[in-house]
Amino acid sequence: MKYVIIFCTALLLLLTVVISCNKTDVKVEENLPYPTISEQRMTLATKPWAVPTRLLDSLQVIKDLEYLASAVCEGRWPGTAGHAKAVDRIVDRMRSAGIDSLDNSLTSTFLANTIPRGINIAGWVRGTVFPEKYIVVSAHYDHLGKITTGIFYGADDNASSVACLLSLAAYFKNNPHPYSIIFVALDKEETGLEGAYNFVQYLQTTNRLASVRFNLNLDMIARSDRNEIFACGIKKNPSFKYVIDEVQSKVNVKLLMGHDEGSGGDDWTNLSDHSAFNQKGIPFLYIGVEDHADYHQTTDTYQKINYSSYIENCNMIALMVKALKP
Repeated sequence: MKYVIIFCTALLLLLTVVISCNKTDVKVEENLPYPTISEQRMTLATKPWAVPTRLLDSLQVIKDLEYLASAVCEGRWPGTAGHAKAVDRIVDRMRSAGIDSLDNSLTSTFLANTIPRGINIAGWVRGTVFPEKYIVVSAHYDHLGKITTGIFYGADDNASSVACLLSLAAYFKNNPHPYSIIFVALDKEETGLEGAYNFVQYLQTTNRLASVRFNLNLDMIARSDRNEIFACGIKKNPSFKYVIDEVQSKVNVKLLMGHDEGSGGDDWTNLSDHSAFNQKGIPFLYIGVEDHADYHQTTDTYQKINYSSYIENCNMIALMVKALKP
C-alpha cells in the first residue's frame, strides 16, 4: 500500500508539472501578436495563387547571384582575392545604379576583432518626403571561403540577399521611397556580426543613427522546400505587422511570422546583422528561410536554387520596402 501511495503521489506531481507547463505554453502563445507557426501553416496551406509581381531586374539578380557564388569569389572569406572580387562587383553595381555614397566613398574599411580588416559597402537614395529619416536595408556578403576539399560557395548564405539588395538599390534609385534608404552590404558577419556593429557605430559617430527608423535585414532568402520564408521581429515590433499583412496576398511564397523570442523553435532575434540595430532600440525585420541541409556546407550552390521562387522572394522584399512607413 505504501508503494501505491508513493506512486500515486509521484503521478500527481508529474501531472501538476505537465499542466503547469501547458499553461505556460498557452500564456506564451497568447502574448504573441500573431498565430503560432503551426496555425499560420494551416491557414497558408490554402493560400490563393497570386500573379507574381515583377519590380526588379530578374536577369541582373541572377547574374549577380551566380557571380558572387562562383569559384571566382572563392567563398568570399575576408582578405582573400575572391573576397576582393566580390567587393569590386558590389561597388560596380552600386555605381551603375547611381546611388550616392554616404561620405565620399561607397566602401569603408574597419578594424575587426579578427584579422584582416573588414570592408562595408554602403550607398543611399534620398527620400522624397522624409529625406532626413532613414530605412536601412542590409545583407552580409562575406562567407566561409575555401578549404582543401572545396569552396563554401554561400549561394543562399548570403549571395542571394546581396544580389537582391543590389537590385533593390537600382529600383529605388529610379522609384524613390518617401524615406531615404541606405543599402549596405556588410562584411564579417560570419565572425560575429562585426561589420554590422561597426556600421551602427559609424552611423552614431556621423550623427545619423538617431534618424534611422527601421532596419530590414536579409540573410538566406533563396531556398525552402516548403516554399516558406520567415519574418523575425514582429513580436518585438508588433506595429510593423501591417507590412506582412499587406504583402501576403500579393505573393505565392508563404510568408510566416516567427523565430522571435518565445515563439517556439530557434530564436533569431540576435543571430544576424539586425542584432546591432536591435540593441540600439531600432525596429527591425529579419527576412530569411530556415536552415537547410546545405547551410554552411560546400554544397550551398546556386544550381540548387529554384530561380522562379527566388525571384519572387526578391520582389516580395521590394514590396515590403515600398510598404514601410516607419
